[in-house]
Order: sequence, then structure tokens, then C-alpha cells
Amino acid sequence: MSEDERGDTGFRFRKSERIRARRDISRVFDEGVRWSGKGMRLNVRPNGGADTRAVFVTVKKYGNAIARNRARRVVSECWRLAKHRIIPGMDVVVVIFPGDDGFKTRQRQLEAILDRSALAIL
Repeated sequence: MSEDERGDTGFRFRKSERIRARRDISRVFDEGVRWSGKGMRLNVRPNGGADTRAVFVTVKKYGNAIARNRARRVVSECWRLAKHRIIPGMDVVVVIFPGDDGFKTRQRQLEAILDRSALAIL
């Protein structure tokens, strides 16, 4: 499939936009600012770079591995579609709590918490 068939590549979730090191995640939890909403919590810290990086984690009592992985995939997709509205240069940890894992529900939750945290540009 060519790039034209896939559409705009700006909506991709590249590896450079993911937080992968445990020390970076711990730094966001320790030094970042926190916003909570129904179904999820955002921990945010400036990273000094050009890209906004994100990671999606579930709480320990979420359920089995299938439910946890599905929740991370759904919220990751919501983030991918909303990331063009986010202020650059931030590290974001999204903590996902148990609840309805429907795409529309998680998308509303993420949009609400982004608006409340003033991370969204528009």
C-alpha cells in the first residue's frame, strides 16, 4: 500500500513518540503534573524535545491480559487521532482505569481530560 492510499502520515504513532524507558516513565510520575478524569488519569512533564511522547498503562486490578491489552490499544488509537492537537515537547503517561472500553467512551474521556489539562491547542 502506497503512502497516498494510507493517507496523511501525520496521524501515525511513531516509535519516537512513545516513552519506552522505565526511568522516563518514573520521572513523569515523580516530577510531573497530574490530572484525573473518569476512566483515566494523565501525568504530564515537559521533556525538552520537539515531540510529545506518550505511554499507556493500566492499573494492576484491571482484569486479565486480554482486557488490559485491549484498553491500551483503544486509548492508544484515541491518542493517535488527537495528538495533532497536543502541545509539543511533553511526556505523557495515561493511566487507564477499568470501565467501558468502547472507542467512543474512551475518546470522550481522553478529550475531556486533555481540555481540562490545557494540553490541547485547539
